[in-house]
Amino acid sequence: MVTELAKKADFYGIKKEWAELEIFPIIQTPTSDLLAPYLVKKLKISSPKDAKQLLEAKELAYKEGFYQGVMKVGEFKGEKVEIAKPKVREQLIKAGEAFAYSEPENKVVSRSGDEWCVRFPGSYPSMLIPTH
Repeated sequence: MVTELAKKADFYGIKKEWAELEIFPIIQTPTSDLLAPYLVKKLKISSPKDAKQLLEAKELAYKEGFYQGVMKVGEFKGEKVEIAKPKVREQLIKAGEAFAYSEPENKVVSRSGDEWCVRFPGSYPSMLIPTH
């Protein structure tokens, strides 16, 4: 799939070299230390349009990576991901390299039936705005 992204970089609005970067393993799981490429191959994902397989890969990777994964690099090397994740998050926020952010997983619809989306205006970390 990374190959398709590189071939169609303009179409996807990215720089070709972004899709050609070497993947660096940071989490070891029982399956692989490069779980995403493994799942892409196993589930025969060939395009960003393979929505069903991508959703399945996302769920499998998150579950295995979070609950069974072990950090391979950095300050928290050797720690389980579920223990290291909040530590990394806090470290990045304190260093000013990240901010706390949560995104709705699905479309947001108000009780009145209006659809909403997330945006980042000015200094506000996030807010919901109507889509119309």
